[in-house]
Order: sequence, then structure tokens, then C-alpha cells
Amino acid sequence: MAKRRRKTPPKRHRDDPRQLALFDAPVTPARPPKAAPAPAHTPRRAVASTREQAVLLTTREAAHYLKVSVSTLKNWRAKKIGPAWRMRGARLIAYLPADLERFLGQDRPER
Repeated sequence: MAKRRRKTPPKRHRDDPRQLALFDAPVTPARPPKAAPAPAHTPRRAVASTREQAVLLTTREAAHYLKVSVSTLKNWRAKKIGPAWRMRGARLIAYLPADLERFLGQDRPER
């Protein structure tokens, strides 16, 4: 049986000064960054709304505020007792601090 001869790839000449290696880059002097052009119009100022944005607390923050566990708040929501809560999106539950204060001021939770 005859032995197979391996084909050898053609030799590359790496020392050719006209060729750039993979990581070689032409040396260029550093340029200062260009200044952004001035806007054609003046930007609008944020209009202060007459209604203040309400602060919302997450379930974890509300549990810490009430000194109960997160699972206790979940159980209260399922049983429809406990402080009032709001849905903010598909899954996010939020509490208003005023609702938490009102809940703490009650003698017994509503059922």
C-alpha cells in the first residue's frame, strides 16, 4: 500500500513590509474629539407639573416598613386583607406610604 503524502500549505511570507499583520494598525496622530454642533433649536424646559409624582414602595420595602415578611404581604393580598396595593405593570406590586400608614393606624385589618 502506498503512503499518502500530506499536502503542505503554501508558505506565507510574514516579513513583507507591505503586508499588515492582524493586529498591526497604521500609526496616526491622536486627534482631539470634535465638538458637538450647537442645536438648531433651544431645548424645551421641563414643565413642572402641578401634581407631584407619588412615591411607590416595592413589596420588599413595604414589608420592611411594616416589619413583616414578604410572604406575609403576599398572603394578605391573596386573602384581601392588609394595606391597599397597586399593580404597576404585569407583575410589579407597589404600595403608597400613605396606605401603609393608614393600615398601621387601623385597630384591626379589614376582611
